Amino acid sequence: MPDRYKFNFIMLYRLIPVFLLFFIQPTSWAQDQLSLGVNDHSIRPQQITSFETLKAIPVLENGRVKPLDTYANNLLLQFSGKRRFRKKDAIEWLAKLVFDPKQAREDQIFLIDNPSIPEALRLEVQPKRRYSFAALEPVFDRLSELAQAAEKIDRKQRDIAENEIIRVYENLKLYSLLSLSFSFIFPHPDFTITDPQTLQALNLDPKINQYSYLDIAVRADALQRLTQPLEQISPQVWTQAQKEIVSVIDNLMRWSATYKDLPMAIVPLYSSQDQNWISPWDAMPMALQTPEGRKELDHLYNIILAYWNGQQLDFDIHTKAYTQSVRERLKRKNNFTRNLTTELLFNRVQLFMWVKIVYLVVIFIFLISLIKPWICLRKCAFSMIGGACLLHALAIIMRILILQRPPVSNLYETFIFVSLICVITGLIIEIANKQWLGIVTASVCGYVFLTLAGKFSMEGDTLQMLVAVLNSNFWLGTHVLSITTGYAGICVAGIVGHIYILQAIFKTRDKALLTSTYRVLLGTLGFGLTMTFLGTNLGGIWADQSWGRFWGWDPKENGALLIILWTALLFHCKVGKIITPLGLAVGSSLGIIVVMWAWFGVNLLSIGLHSYGFTSGLATNLAGYFIFQIFFVVVATPIAKRRLNSVYTASTQDRELRKVV
Repeated sequence: MPDRYKFNFIMLYRLIPVFLLFFIQPTSWAQDQLSLGVNDHSIRPQQITSFETLKAIPVLENGRVKPLDTYANNLLLQFSGKRRFRKKDAIEWLAKLVFDPKQAREDQIFLIDNPSIPEALRLEVQPKRRYSFAALEPVFDRLSELAQAAEKIDRKQRDIAENEIIRVYENLKLYSLLSLSFSFIFPHPDFTITDPQTLQALNLDPKINQYSYLDIAVRADALQRLTQPLEQISPQVWTQAQKEIVSVIDNLMRWSATYKDLPMAIVPLYSSQDQNWISPWDAMPMALQTPEGRKELDHLYNIILAYWNGQQLDFDIHTKAYTQSVRERLKRKNNFTRNLTTELLFNRVQLFMWVKIVYLVVIFIFLISLIKPWICLRKCAFSMIGGACLLHALAIIMRILILQRPPVSNLYETFIFVSLICVITGLIIEIANKQWLGIVTASVCGYVFLTLAGKFSMEGDTLQMLVAVLNSNFWLGTHVLSITTGYAGICVAGIVGHIYILQAIFKTRDKALLTSTYRVLLGTLGFGLTMTFLGTNLGGIWADQSWGRFWGWDPKENGALLIILWTALLFHCKVGKIITPLGLAVGSSLGIIVVMWAWFGVNLLSIGLHSYGFTSGLATNLAGYFIFQIFFVVVATPIAKRRLNSVYTASTQDRELRKVV
């Protein structure tokens, strides 16, 4: 027998004691497949309808232990841009992918935004821009060629289409690897055995010809007996049955060498010292060496059986048992998973979505009040904003409990935090003002910033581990919270500035209203300046401790300084009577541009020690906002100035006329 087969056999033979510990019964997985209908999807008796227990399985991804529910949501979002598939939870789609990959092939989940990519791949453009694995698999070589060419281009020089090609290619590879998560259990053509004597010697069911990796691997001792005679004869005279068994052994070892380092790490290693997690494929050899590991693999095995048989009770029992076993092992490693329950609840209630809807409804209530100025509308809107603010705060508190840190480590988190501060500020304004000003400010800021946060959430998991530059809960709770609170103050002042300009156009004669709005503008602008100044100084102290210098003219530092200088300039011009209240309102409105650039625009430069956070798609959106903001100021300011001047002139003439009379 050739040396490579001898080597393969030795490796296989060493697994005999391990596999025999687990598989006491000779019954094969392939025999179970007859009742499950793996080879004939049409005869599955019923479907699993609830996946709540599956959601709770812990999984390690990007350095953080999270429930499988979060993993599925992020994965589907990464592939398709949505958190649900066909109006069903992402976990149901993931279950089909790993437990029934053949059926999942036709699911159109790969989002391709750029129309030039399907054209380059010679694919028919789909109306919803989403494609199935079955449609993309035939053009994978072409996609791989394009992706490799795009990756050679410098990241800063790539256009949208090139980044999109790389994204689709990486998603397709990840999908393919995920579909292999439990492939060692499913029958495969690589393990085809047709010879009756071989089947009898291996104690395999002769009714089927294709078996699983596991079916063959656990019969290592029988394989040894079958291959012993081959050492004495030349391969040229091997019978078809002998060639078949050698091919099966070769495929067995090829699978062992190929299918490793797979994603979906749901199995913590069994060593008490090791904190790593691996996939079921990678865990199988090690798990079978311990009683706990064998028990957990048995649960995983039965989860799949129950899934295929549509046995909801069995599915839930074995899923819970597996989850409990993993958690018990983690407790012994002092790696607690108590936050998983909070995260499951956070995923289920989706507070940010409901809060954003409330903010939008309040905006519509305000618009209705412009037509029908009923007092009850303001009271209703204020109550709704107050309730939404509490839910908004609760959602952030839940994130804090999950991550065990302040909620401002990436751009997504700063958006939801700034949104909350703006809403709280709006409520305070409304309590003092009682003229819809605070309600409008709170609802607009709350809705806009949560919508922007939703755009950033499309990048992936928003519950991320801290990057090195932010690895300090103390400074996150002081510098970052204060600087982002300053952002919120300037943004509120900018919204109030917009409102003042509109009031100057449409409510010109209501001087009490304009005066009240102007006072709020001064207060919020001063609040924003104070918090930004405080946050910048705290950031300098942090930088001195971390990097050995208080100030380094880093783009992020320059952005914070720019906010301070711009706001201070407005106050100096106001004190020096260089600008009028209208000028202060215009300057505050433009101040939002300064904040946006300092907040996340500098990330586009991809330089400096503060260059972190999501940046995809920022340039276009930021440029669009700048153009809109400048257009509003250029068009609205002259109109407001003329209206104010006309009223001022008329009032002066009236006073002069009364003096003459």
